[in-house]
Amino acid sequence: MTFTLLIGNNFISNGPKRIRYNDKILFSLEQHQDTNIPNISVNVLDQSNNQIVKVEKNELKECSPELIIKKSDPEHLLIVDKAGEIIFESRILDSKTILVSGIFYIDNSRLTITQNYIILPTEKWIMHDKVNSNNRDIVITNEGIASTS
Repeated sequence: MTFTLLIGNNFISNGPKRIRYNDKILFSLEQHQDTNIPNISVNVLDQSNNQIVKVEKNELKECSPELIIKKSDPEHLLIVDKAGEIIFESRILDSKTILVSGIFYIDNSRLTITQNYIILPTEKWIMHDKVNSNNRDIVITNEGIASTS
């Protein structure tokens, strides 16, 4: 059984492993063998390259005291800043689907993933892509989303 990742209204099917922006890993995914539920692991950094959120296999391990934890369940993690902007969210929609959104800083660039689109550091929007990952890594580039070979 494989799962689908929803990021920015883009459907990444067939069990994607790691999601990268160019050569930087944003987060990694795996499927829990007993339950078949997708698991996410991520280290979210702020603009100064400080870790502000750490998640391992759907469990919130660390969260900056400047952030607000709205949900901290393995099925739904939601971390926002004081203005209410989503810093990181992962939600298990069903045993085959995980939705991920948040703000990811790569070097000095900001990549924003909402539930409706991805905003690249170039300010280009990506949405409505459908990619078969074939159980491999996925890369987000200025040209779109693709599975690695």
